[in-house]
Amino acid sequence: MIELRNIYKTFPSNGAKALEGASLELRCGEIHAVFGENGAGKSTLMQILAGFQRPDSGEIVVDGKIRRFSSTRDALSFGIGMVRQRPELCPGLRVWEACVLGAEARRGPFLRRAASRESVSRLSREWGFDLPADAPVETLDAAGRQRAAVLAALLRKIRFIIFDEPTAVLNRQESEKFYALFRRLSESGVSPVIVSHKIDETLLLANRATVLRKGVTAAALNSDEFDSPKIIALMFGGDHSETASKPSARRLSPSAKARLEIVGLSAERTDGPSIRSVNMELRGGMIYGLAGVRESGVETLLLAVAGFLRLSSGSVSIDGSAVKGIRRFRESGGVYLGMGSGSAAAWDRALSISDNLVIHAYRRFTRPVRALARAEWLDSRSLREWTISLARGAGVKYSPSVKAWALSGGMLQSLLAARELAENAAVILMSEPGWGLDTRRRRSLFSLLRSEADTGKTALLFLSDLNDLLEVSDEVFVMCGGSVSLHLRQEELLNADVSAVKSRINGAIAGISGTAAGTNDGGA
Repeated sequence: MIELRNIYKTFPSNGAKALEGASLELRCGEIHAVFGENGAGKSTLMQILAGFQRPDSGEIVVDGKIRRFSSTRDALSFGIGMVRQRPELCPGLRVWEACVLGAEARRGPFLRRAASRESVSRLSREWGFDLPADAPVETLDAAGRQRAAVLAALLRKIRFIIFDEPTAVLNRQESEKFYALFRRLSESGVSPVIVSHKIDETLLLANRATVLRKGVTAAALNSDEFDSPKIIALMFGGDHSETASKPSARRLSPSAKARLEIVGLSAERTDGPSIRSVNMELRGGMIYGLAGVRESGVETLLLAVAGFLRLSSGSVSIDGSAVKGIRRFRESGGVYLGMGSGSAAAWDRALSISDNLVIHAYRRFTRPVRALARAEWLDSRSLREWTISLARGAGVKYSPSVKAWALSGGMLQSLLAARELAENAAVILMSEPGWGLDTRRRRSLFSLLRSEADTGKTALLFLSDLNDLLEVSDEVFVMCGGSVSLHLRQEELLNADVSAVKSRINGAIAGISGTAAGTNDGGA
């Protein structure tokens, strides 16, 4: 058994109090859920348990003895591992090398490469992961990277494994595989600790749950006390049932013009799925949902439209003007919020909030120098005021000088969305915009996107959660095998039974015939 008792943690860079006496009790063989709004201290508490951070005060008790963790190695030595929100595997290594890194089979000072590789392959087969042992880690998708991180933990014979938002960016099929994994881990004696905003789904798995609010443990619940409205009230304080309200459906005005046109678009990738002959017409005032597994090419499509990929054929235009390349995409009025590193959404956690926010905005705060031709100076005061205003609007009260690593994943995601929407663009592309956000922040973002659409903008959002997809979308495109397999228009979404719509979408994602006949016309 593990106990965290009266844990306090303050970040000295800005004096923010992440934890103010939080406690947690974990038992062997159980599945334990941890809930809380963004900034409640969940990730900080888990990082302390896993040895990534040290508490200012409080006790870590393992099997009745007080322990101090100075590093993740200390936590691993007591059987505690962690799969982070976005597992960071060492680039340039093969999958088996990344999994055994630091725990290699050795004979004296020599690495036993064959034995290390075989241990990874054997464990991967036993757990049904089917990971390609010799593939570069860069080729793994989100689910594959998580499985590799789990495998690395199992190789170290851990007893407790922390999952921080494990299914936030996984589709239904991928999520169900992880739910089965949690149950199997528990049955084998390894205790999963699940930090999640998906309350209903997580409660179906958990034996017990802990709720954090503003750095304090608000409640510790047994399974017979589970109740979603009660947990939401504990997370936010008071009754927040109104957060479940759905935005009213919009009907397309006959005069609404096409803002984004995608014609015969094809793009090839060596590090991911390709797309072929995609046709879409997105009109102003509308939010279009995009559904599909990553292997179907949903993120490839967004990257290609945003200019990150070279097009094999076809065209993209915004307001009638051809777009090719990242710079032209933004100059034409497009913004993009993605999930992968190397994209416009990438954060440098070593930089301050301000430095990360001004990646695009600095241009609007430059002023010409009269005495020097082509020279400009940066109005740093106005820029700082803008970053403070943007952060406050996103619900983040940290100083702009605070390093990005001090913020939770949900806070970073809120700031990323605010940064992109501040560009006042005509076309908004987002991949999993609700990633890492609690119920209140997620619905706030959806409401903001609706407000943006009401001004005549258009948005294309990839959402793996079908409830979120149907809540925010006016129309839905589904991709399968690199092309659009289903297009559900407004009248179909408004008049159909929700369960029937979900069934059609899941069928189209899986490529089941009969669900997508005659739907790849791209018309709105």
